[in-house]
Amino acid sequence: MEVIGCSAGSPQGSGAASGYLLQAAGLTILIDCGPGVVSALAASGRLDDLDAVIISHEHFDHSGDLMALAYHRAFPVRRRPLPLYAPKSLTRTLRLFDELFGIPSLEDLRTPLRTQLNFVEVEIGSSFSIGDLRIDTLAASHPVPTMSMRFPQVGLVYTADTALTPELIRFSQGSILLAEATYVTAHGRDFSAHGHMSGIEAGRLALEAESPLLVLTHFADPRESADTLAYSAEHFSGLVTRATPGMILPLDGRARVEHPAQPSRVE
Repeated sequence: MEVIGCSAGSPQGSGAASGYLLQAAGLTILIDCGPGVVSALAASGRLDDLDAVIISHEHFDHSGDLMALAYHRAFPVRRRPLPLYAPKSLTRTLRLFDELFGIPSLEDLRTPLRTQLNFVEVEIGSSFSIGDLRIDTLAASHPVPTMSMRFPQVGLVYTADTALTPELIRFSQGSILLAEATYVTAHGRDFSAHGHMSGIEAGRLALEAESPLLVLTHFADPRESADTLAYSAEHFSGLVTRATPGMILPLDGRARVEHPAQPSRVE
């Protein structure tokens, strides 16, 4: 899996909002498609490599670039539609986006989301398959219907946006964790209502789930992610790191990450 973007809310100086590219079972699947994700994939030449898209929930920082993706797949050359897997609640967003941003004078762009993304409703709490890849889902603790995802064939859990719950701990047992840590700490915030975690809760999740690797993501302010990491490490003594755009999680049975090479400084 490659991190395309890991910022909460909007793109930051460090890169795009939520987006992750999973390659497994011979498939290339985009998980979440927040603002900046399509641009990042286009810049790396991989925007046309997708076999499917999964969206965890309707919030804009996880779905906002779906229209850009649909435009790309419809114009100037119409490509085959992509399957889009998501909770039922996303259908309203898709319909409204088409009404607002469709171009009636161009046949291929009248309803780009409806024509270029074949929506497949996922009942949260169920399992589904894309080709030979199985995905288990869990109802996340978030203000809108949201699914945490487990990919048992590669030993990965993506929490999406959620508070820490006993159900999430059970769901994540023994898995590599790509876990949201929106805030450094919970100070002054009610996570039970807001449906998020800090570095502390993410660390507790990894500890109680006996995770071999914790990757923190979804930072409200990526400039504070080092502090988020430090708080998480106080609660989880295992391998923990913070997501950065371009980071690779090999998912080959060995708990490790590969960071993108930094360009040499030119004096």
